[in-house]
Amino acid sequence: MLAAIILLIPYIVWHLIKLQIVNAAEYQEMAAEQQTRDLLITPSRGTIYDRNNVVLAQSVTVDTIAVAPNEVKEGTEEAIARGLSDILGLDYETVLGKVLKKNTMYQLIKRRAEPELADEVRAFVVETGYNSIKFYEDTKRYYPYANLFSSVLGFTSYDNEGEYGLELKYDEVLSGVAGRVVTAKDNSGNSLSFYFEQRVDAQDGYSLRLTADVGVQQILEKYLEIALEENGCSGVVGIVMDVNTGAVLGMAQKGDYDLNSPRDIADEELAARIEALSGDEYNKAYLEALYEQWTNDAIQVPYEPGSVFKIITASIALEENVKNLSSSFYCAGYSTVDETNIGCWKTSGHGSQLFAKALQNSCNCAFIDIALSIGHQTYYSYFEGFGFTEKTGIDMMGESTPVGGVHYHVYDTFSNVRAGGNVSLATYGFGQTFKITPIQLITAVSAVVNGGYLMEPYVVDALVDGNGNVVEQYEPKVVRQVISEKTSETMCGLIESVVKGGTGGNAYVAGYRVGGKTGTSEKRDKSIVEGKDFYIASFLGVAPCDDPQVAVLVLLDEPTGKLYQGGQIAAPVVGKVMSEILPYLGVEAEYTEEELASMSIKVPLTVGGDAAWAKAVVEETGLNVKVVGDGPSVTAQYPVSGSTIASNSTVILYCGVEPDKTEIKIPDLSGMNYKEAVDYLSLIGLYLDASGALGSAGGSEFTVRNQSPAPGEGTVTYGSVITVDFYTTENTGE
Repeated sequence: MLAAIILLIPYIVWHLIKLQIVNAAEYQEMAAEQQTRDLLITPSRGTIYDRNNVVLAQSVTVDTIAVAPNEVKEGTEEAIARGLSDILGLDYETVLGKVLKKNTMYQLIKRRAEPELADEVRAFVVETGYNSIKFYEDTKRYYPYANLFSSVLGFTSYDNEGEYGLELKYDEVLSGVAGRVVTAKDNSGNSLSFYFEQRVDAQDGYSLRLTADVGVQQILEKYLEIALEENGCSGVVGIVMDVNTGAVLGMAQKGDYDLNSPRDIADEELAARIEALSGDEYNKAYLEALYEQWTNDAIQVPYEPGSVFKIITASIALEENVKNLSSSFYCAGYSTVDETNIGCWKTSGHGSQLFAKALQNSCNCAFIDIALSIGHQTYYSYFEGFGFTEKTGIDMMGESTPVGGVHYHVYDTFSNVRAGGNVSLATYGFGQTFKITPIQLITAVSAVVNGGYLMEPYVVDALVDGNGNVVEQYEPKVVRQVISEKTSETMCGLIESVVKGGTGGNAYVAGYRVGGKTGTSEKRDKSIVEGKDFYIASFLGVAPCDDPQVAVLVLLDEPTGKLYQGGQIAAPVVGKVMSEILPYLGVEAEYTEEELASMSIKVPLTVGGDAAWAKAVVEETGLNVKVVGDGPSVTAQYPVSGSTIASNSTVILYCGVEPDKTEIKIPDLSGMNYKEAVDYLSLIGLYLDASGALGSAGGSEFTVRNQSPAPGEGTVTYGSVITVDFYTTENTGE
């Protein structure tokens, strides 16, 4: 026995060492798990605000519903399963299977139930006394504006973790730190909080305050949606930027999706086609559609910018003094570079023109000349300087990385004359044979007009705590100065002339000095594959040109209507956006005498007033007056107060007599110029409210493009107002 004991002592000691030292942590963990219940406390995810503290994304309190099977009384299993499945719309057999797992104390039934469903379950518990049904407070991400900012905000996973967009980029700061409650439990798993409980509170996540503005975004998205429908585009993209800071005020694309249900295919026709598939075909098509839906084209999809890029080429030439405003060019409709003919968009040619006129005309031949005069080395150094060979550094997920040899030529190829380097330089001059992203382009053009400073674009202004205190403020960042302030000032005047008297006339906005540049680029990759032409029509506008504040870039992808050039269909969109966001941002309009003469005038309220007084009030606005009847006061007026009508229109005041209530068929004004439309409507007893680009150079060329109500929509009452957009197709070029 003594020998046996002596032999056993080392064995026992070794096992004691293993239990108490080597594997101590493991057994302590097992003991703690057996003796305690550990419940995580989910922190509240930070809110995302626009720059005016309007909520764009927030976490709302909801309930997660579970069952504690070890507390379910015998004979109630089926009733509990039936009640929960009926209320929550779940499969009965699945719920019953969870309720019957009697050796467990937690079975998840419904995660993040909507409040109305949770209330129904609570009522069911109160009615039946089934206290084994448990409620756990949880949070769910909610986006009050649904589709607004969908390409920017992104969304969270089912576990409230960032999965896309800013929600993913800033997930760590938004998420916070989870807390926990540890309590002792008995052998049945019931809490013994009176015996032992330890609590560590959760730390809620910080909130984001963006540079973006809900008002600007709503205006941008409204006109993108209209452009998408009117031009039959496959998609449209828009960015609004503060040119002096790089702050993104708006960024959108259409089609988009509802952030509250990001995994639903928003395109109903596409969704129906996918639903008709099955198996691997369905899975593949569904995932492809989702990723395409979630892609932020503004920062992720490179494209050939086309003639908008002439702004860059022009600024390089002026900065390097290889050309000046007195430089002249001749366009015969094409240029020959190393035996390669390169056409101008105007095949008949622009003839002789000076520098400013060449930009106004968007003449390819002139810009081929300008680019070749700059030279390979200088042009390429500015191409790099404006940031086209690198990411902009915008604080968003997934920005496309420019790749030399894929998106643009590496310098050795670009400068190799034997390998077509001169042709490459010539085509770069008017924005073709390379690809950049929309965010790169608007950032670079902002540098052209803001004094020459390339800014790093950004969308997050600050991190904010739960009390609204700024934890971290993000400041505008200057990357480098690319051109001089003098060149920048000259370029502001030049791009303004493009809108006043060039291809950008359709972006004109009365009262504001809008400048910009048109662009029409062919999607050559797709055109070659499918054997037909596909285009991107674009326009980049800046305002006001005497003190640049805002840049707006709009791209219309694959328009299918008769019109497809940037000056024809993209410039009007930018003009509409500018006409609303500039006053919204507090930029005051300054009208010329010519603009005041052609502006629509708001009709005052005269009903109920003395006839003589009413006549004087209307005449004071500059409108004509016609009084019908001899009553002492005005009993009705046409058009109604608040309407805006052409300045030479006649307001009819009815004094003691019934107004004319004749129903008039809505006329078709398409193709009429301003005077023709005013005269025709006046003849049939209707009024004109003019908008669009009317007022820029060549007013007689501007004709009715759109009207509301549209022709064919029935009739309107005598004295009604027809709202009309005037645009031109003349000299709209690229």
